[in-house]
Amino acid sequence: MTPPHAQGTGSFAERLNLLFEACAPEDPDKPGHYVEYTNQQVADEINRRHGDGTISAEYIRRLRKPNGPNPTEKYLSPIADFFQVPLDAFKITGQPSEIAEKVMGEAQRFVENRRQQEKEEQEAPDVAVLARAARRLSPANQARAAKYVSKLEQLEQMEHEADG
Repeated sequence: MTPPHAQGTGSFAERLNLLFEACAPEDPDKPGHYVEYTNQQVADEINRRHGDGTISAEYIRRLRKPNGPNPTEKYLSPIADFFQVPLDAFKITGQPSEIAEKVMGEAQRFVENRRQQEKEEQEAPDVAVLARAARRLSPANQARAAKYVSKLEQLEQMEHEADG
């Protein structure tokens, strides 16, 4: 799949929505689940950083809609600041800088990986919990866990053969 930001393509709304998804913080009540910022949260933080009245939640909502407006630099700069991306990451004509391309490419890959993880968790929640826990272990303990799982697999195979 070609990322929406590749080669200067993709609308402003596509890029903005990608950043909303990529920057979604983890839900503290549900590890492994992410909740996107609301338009109001983004507007509030931008207004806190750049002064009251800089941007409204309604304007952000309109920017996120397909065929929505393309903002002027007055709005682009605070939005880029909020998401901590280079200003030209939103460039929709011409060629964005190499850094902007890398940032948006990483955001796209991050979102795709997160979507894949969420899909896997839905398919096998117990396996996802084990995988997530294993990723937090030291390399030495990851190796120990792999040995335990291998032994459990052998034991299960022996039990299956004994039953059959």
